[in-house]
Amino acid sequence: MRPSITYKMRKVALCLTLGGLLASCGQQAEKGSFNISVHLSNAPLGPVFLEELTLKEVKIADTTSLKDASGKFTLKGTVPEQGLYRIRFGNSKYILLALDAGDMNIEGDYDQLDKINIKGSEASAALQQLLIEANEKGQSLTMEMRAVDSLHNANIPDSVLQEKVKSLQQKEADLQQSFISYAEKTPYPANAVFALSMVNDPSALIQQKQVITNIEKRFPENSLVHSLSARLSEIEQQAGAMGGGDEESMTAVKVGDVAPDFSLPDPSGKKISLSSFRGKYVLVDFWASWCKPCRMENPNVVKAYQQYKNKNFTVLGVSLDKKKEAWVEAIQADGLSWNHVSDLKFWDSAVVPLFGINAIPTNFLLDPQGKIIAGKFKRRSAGTEAEGSGKIN
Repeated sequence: MRPSITYKMRKVALCLTLGGLLASCGQQAEKGSFNISVHLSNAPLGPVFLEELTLKEVKIADTTSLKDASGKFTLKGTVPEQGLYRIRFGNSKYILLALDAGDMNIEGDYDQLDKINIKGSEASAALQQLLIEANEKGQSLTMEMRAVDSLHNANIPDSVLQEKVKSLQQKEADLQQSFISYAEKTPYPANAVFALSMVNDPSALIQQKQVITNIEKRFPENSLVHSLSARLSEIEQQAGAMGGGDEESMTAVKVGDVAPDFSLPDPSGKKISLSSFRGKYVLVDFWASWCKPCRMENPNVVKAYQQYKNKNFTVLGVSLDKKKEAWVEAIQADGLSWNHVSDLKFWDSAVVPLFGINAIPTNFLLDPQGKIIAGKFKRRSAGTEAEGSGKIN
């Protein structure tokens, strides 16, 4: 049997190059008042939100209404420490920040948020550069993966294909390690947590737990760092209970299994069961409003859903939220127009042990008979996974 890129490669992470990100290590105050002056040409008029991103939830820190056609507005407040925040616009586009005290200036074009200029916050500028390079490298790896995947139907020896698959798997492992290395060296606690949150293989973090311990020692009072450490401990305990530390052994269900059925309420309170979708390809997508990688990838799920929704394909969003308001707001803000369910019990949700969920986003693609045909792949490829089975055309 020919090796499958889709099944053999774990979820492709965004990546980064350390480069010159760590060259500047100014001593900006983390605690105190802040003032963010923004000037974005082509920005749409309407509400603008400044939101704090914790590992548990998204909290609104300030709001304003953009009424100036030139795209100028200001956000103010106080921060108890450096944290991850985002400026979110009404259509869900956002600017990610490592926010601390002081004055910050942001200028650029709303239609090119990846090219904005940030002054007054070295941490936010470094985070912006990290995101730029991460997206570039991630897109490059995805294109390479697709190119190799297209060789499955080509008349080339299996040995050649196996070598290409092995090379891609090694590149992905290197990318995972680069996130960990960045977190270990960056002088900014918010950036360290963000980098580690992009590591999609929990076993990689468990194997290098000392890195997280060292980060805690460097930033002993940062609550975001403490939350990440606590979450890693939970994942480690789950892995131990399931008898293994690799990603596959930490999953209670495998490709080829019939997915366990469950019934959870939607936002209106109506119970929806997984089995009610029999007859369709279903992407069971585990996410939460407070999950930064989930929110960043939601546009990819939307794109896949729009492309394949009329081809016997749908999505069932299963949230690990605990606050209904945040859950519903995220659904609306991100334009997730498919069915959603949640028991609002966070990591105590009934579906967590049922599917062996140890990190999100996590997903499983089911065939019309309810059998798992793919799992833990990049969410943007959901439709092509089903299409590749030969039954969506």
